[in-house]
Amino acid sequence: MTLVYWTQDLNTGFADVDEQHQILVDHFNKLDDAFKSADYEATKKELQDLIDYTIYHFGEEEKMLEQANYRMTEPHKKVHANFVKKMGELQGRFENGDITALQEVLDMCDGWLFRHIRLNDHGYIADVKAAGVR
Repeated sequence: MTLVYWTQDLNTGFADVDEQHQILVDHFNKLDDAFKSADYEATKKELQDLIDYTIYHFGEEEKMLEQANYRMTEPHKKVHANFVKKMGELQGRFENGDITALQEVLDMCDGWLFRHIRLNDHGYIADVKAAGVR
């Protein structure tokens, strides 16, 4: 069952970024499905996959911002780092038996991902295009 859906207003206009964002949504939905199935190992795997892909995506996005000399690159990186740190903390709690931590992950990702794309990521579109990076 799909918990979150990709909508066209989330598109940045950069095919690789949009594809990565859609993959993040897919990972998020797979994590939700695993959690609902009460399969601890599957949930643990999907959580790790989500974190790994998030780190990959953030790295790719940050490289693009640096190439474009985007004026807000450092604050953007801090937002990313804080998110990854929080995900790691919640992952640790989950793996230590705190099942409520997984619901916190789902709640956090559900709102954060779309706010981040609509506010932070859409904020760099004009600058990256002007720099000719994409």
